[in-house]
Amino acid sequence: MTTTTTQALIKSQAGLDPWGKAAGMAAMEEHKQIAAKLNQEARDNWDSEAWHRQVAADVASTLDYGFTFNNIFSQFIQTETVGEFDRVILRERRGMKVFYTSRGGYIDESQIRTEQWELPRDTLGFHVSEHIDKLRADFATTIGDMVSLGQARLEAEVNRRILTLAQTAVPSTSPQYIATSGLTAAILNTAIRTVHDAIQPDGRGPVPVTVIGRAAMVDKIADFTPQFNPIAFEEVRQRGFIGTYKGANVLVQQQYVDEEGLQYIPANELWVMGGLAGKFALYGGLQVKSWDENTVDYRHYRARKDIGGLINHPEQLIRIVDSSVTP
Repeated sequence: MTTTTTQALIKSQAGLDPWGKAAGMAAMEEHKQIAAKLNQEARDNWDSEAWHRQVAADVASTLDYGFTFNNIFSQFIQTETVGEFDRVILRERRGMKVFYTSRGGYIDESQIRTEQWELPRDTLGFHVSEHIDKLRADFATTIGDMVSLGQARLEAEVNRRILTLAQTAVPSTSPQYIATSGLTAAILNTAIRTVHDAIQPDGRGPVPVTVIGRAAMVDKIADFTPQFNPIAFEEVRQRGFIGTYKGANVLVQQQYVDEEGLQYIPANELWVMGGLAGKFALYGGLQVKSWDENTVDYRHYRARKDIGGLINHPEQLIRIVDSSVTP
């Protein structure tokens, strides 16, 4: 398969070493050469809509791959990638009973019932424009920035969407909401135990439990270390936090901010999530389109993707809010 110049630029940009090591310097020089080649290619083919469509396809494939595979939300909530026009049904079967009887005795009958929920469907995306002269002067930089910013913003928005679902499912009046003035081992241990107990096995193997939050809250788990063994001490020393705690995976959520610098994820919230609390779906691939305005010299780029999610087992969520940490 032939690699286009746009694909080569995006791949080269992803492998850059920003700290100026020897190998990184060579990669940066190669990146400059690819960027210069793409800039010249853009000037030579600016009036070719076929070339612009190919650039849009390259951007779409790169953004969609990073969005689908380079994320952490699939580690704490069931995530499924489906076709663009598919319907996603979350189905649970209940009602089967197992009876103990003497050999040859009668086994009572039970009825299986089905509970199902259809995931709602929404669209997320971005739409940017740039003056044609600026694009023709340095097309490579614009495309590189759009890819890197697009991946960051899409991932941030999905994480905010999932958090909003969880916060709606566990409001401050819920018994799953814990307000405290300091995270302690007793609080977290109880929360993890509660979520473990709320999970009903589905016959498909162990269901994960995840502790997730910003570093301000996850770091507090390291304060529990007096009861840990030397191996856990070493993990804390190297990573700043432990990867598992009481059988639950521990994830540090990034500090996502929008263009105004407002935080998406509160720093004072720690979540304990059961793997069957809900489901999230990604529909089809990312749709990217580009076009020129008819009356002014601006080129537009628009990307969109359909997503959906729901929480059907809020009892598998524990929301811990620590007032001693600044949100």
